[in-house]
Amino acid sequence: MKEQDEDIRINFGKYDIPDDLRRFIALDRKHETRFDMIIGFITEIGGLRYYCTPCDVIVFGSNGCDGIHYGFLTDFGTVDTLDEAPIVCISPMDFGHTNKLIARNFRDFLSILLEDSALFFNHFASEAAYLDQVAQWKREEETNPYRDTPEEKQYTEDVKTMISAVFELQHIEHPYEYIRAFQEERKNQAVVTTRDSIHVVLPDSFGNALDEERRQLEQIDCEDEAAVQIFLEGASIPATLAMARNIGMNADNPSWFIMERFLVQHGFNDEAIRAMKQPSY
Repeated sequence: MKEQDEDIRINFGKYDIPDDLRRFIALDRKHETRFDMIIGFITEIGGLRYYCTPCDVIVFGSNGCDGIHYGFLTDFGTVDTLDEAPIVCISPMDFGHTNKLIARNFRDFLSILLEDSALFFNHFASEAAYLDQVAQWKREEETNPYRDTPEEKQYTEDVKTMISAVFELQHIEHPYEYIRAFQEERKNQAVVTTRDSIHVVLPDSFGNALDEERRQLEQIDCEDEAAVQIFLEGASIPATLAMARNIGMNADNPSWFIMERFLVQHGFNDEAIRAMKQPSY
């Protein structure tokens, strides 16, 4: 239990577990059927990380498949509370596209989860393509001999209705467009864009990256330790954190050890500790 408590402490760092997440965990524990069997979501608040989990993401759950997990994006500890933190989906097997912004906050995450969590870890060229795929999945389900019975489907809907009522969730009419618009909004807010599409968003007090730094971020091989070291020695804080995002996209990246030291030097201790605990798989 002490080891589990330590994992939770490292995961959450300076932040408290938000009330909504605590309520969800309590609701799940006392329900007669665990929610992972009904809505495909497992709460995970300590220890679950992959090579590509951003060091400023606090993991809170998974879907139990292919390592896919969800977390609060703290923007390197600058969000005031996790109630305000954006939500990220991390898909370790989706190489090159592992990290994806999916919701503005936890309640919006729950709303989309109850509607169609496939939007979190799949890529669709347009809303029309998404709707076509949904229609195809429904046709396939109708011919599946192992599909849920009418009673099981009704039970699932009853559970979703109960969760929605407990958290007073707002219905998101067009979830595909919601996610697309949020991602575009985030990109426009970024002080530096990054290869993982999460980008770096910081308060004005952190300043901005120089144009030359932006150019170097696009060109530097993140596994070239010497090049990373030279870049970080003179980099602004936004550029340093952008490099952290870029380095985190690759498993077993030797530059992580350099990056951890610079995170500590700039006062990002929680992020450095998470990075040190990051597995290579």
